[in-house]
Amino acid sequence: MRRRLLGAFVAGAAALGSGFATATPATSAPFWQAVNTDSNWSCSDYKNHRLSHNIKFKTCIVRNSSNDAQAVLVVQNSGTKAAVIHGDIGQTLTGGAHDGFYYSASCYESTLNPGFTRGCFGSTFPGTTRITATSELLMNGYDLDNRSTDSWYG
Repeated sequence: MRRRLLGAFVAGAAALGSGFATATPATSAPFWQAVNTDSNWSCSDYKNHRLSHNIKFKTCIVRNSSNDAQAVLVVQNSGTKAAVIHGDIGQTLTGGAHDGFYYSASCYESTLNPGFTRGCFGSTFPGTTRITATSELLMNGYDLDNRSTDSWYG
């Protein structure tokens, strides 16, 4: 009995370990995070959300020196009232090991307080030649009237 339990434990641990070895690229979604852009970021211009000129957003591609890249939806609240936001990012990859791959990510509904800037990060893909990203920002509800979209590539 003891050997069977030990064998089952070892088999389960090996299966779990193999899952880690083949894990998908890292991602920050579904959590919004503070962002600071630098020369590794290529972004569209900020645009106003259709419901408020105080909620601005843009789509960015972040690329490191190893040519790993990911899309980010960046949202800024320049107003005096909090807004409830929800974001979606779609990434189409061109070149490298993930050529032709499409990936989407969503960030949880969250309160964006006045004066804050937050980002919803998509997955990081190694050796990607180009990412075309489409972002969708919903504010204060999930109706289509509460949605604004943007896109960028890099």
